[in-house]
Amino acid sequence: MNYKPGFTIYKSIMRPDQDLVEQFRPLVAANISDIQGRQNTMDARIKPIYQPMPTLVGPALTVRARPGDNLVAFKAIELAQPGDVIVIAGAFDPHCSVWGGIMSSMAKKKGIAGVVTDGLVRDVEQTQDVEFPVFAVGLTPAGPTKEGVGQINTPISCGGVVVMPGDIVVGDRDGVVVVRCDEAREVLQRTLDRVALEQSWLARIARGELFLMDSDDELRARGCEVIDER
Repeated sequence: MNYKPGFTIYKSIMRPDQDLVEQFRPLVAANISDIQGRQNTMDARIKPIYQPMPTLVGPALTVRARPGDNLVAFKAIELAQPGDVIVIAGAFDPHCSVWGGIMSSMAKKKGIAGVVTDGLVRDVEQTQDVEFPVFAVGLTPAGPTKEGVGQINTPISCGGVVVMPGDIVVGDRDGVVVVRCDEAREVLQRTLDRVALEQSWLARIARGELFLMDSDDELRARGCEVIDER
């Protein structure tokens, strides 16, 4: 049988330990982004499609889709394990959605954690009714095609971030960040340290200490001339 180039599906992937994934659940995307030097943070256009939306945390099952086509995305629902996040890349078409309410209902029933895509989606009300997290560039009522081609569980680029199968995806009201599997434990510890630091700042603010640094010193250190008197 002759196979089409670029039309490949890998059915299995290596996933991080579930206990490691769960430790990211109480963390916010902003702190994780800070720890990673603002890297691995998806384009701001990729947003929750309704509010409030449950926080999204889970290992990535990656999909490379033809723009406006959801054939391989349907297959991804079949292959995903409970807790997975389906990340659909290359899907943007200004006229067609790549995900909809029926797919959200199927994915929710299977225990899939959510969907992130650089394409358009539709059926917001159905998706919200089942409380399924979906992050996308935008909305359209127009349905997708089902022609292929596409890939599942290969490296992809979504929202300006390279995503590998099994990477940890975290999404909340601020947006979506990705944590590399081989860096996850280090990112986790550094993010927890960052949370503790911010809690100390908030405690100081609550005591009435409104300025957490000497702004003049900080400005001078960056080459600013600060003049006390005219």
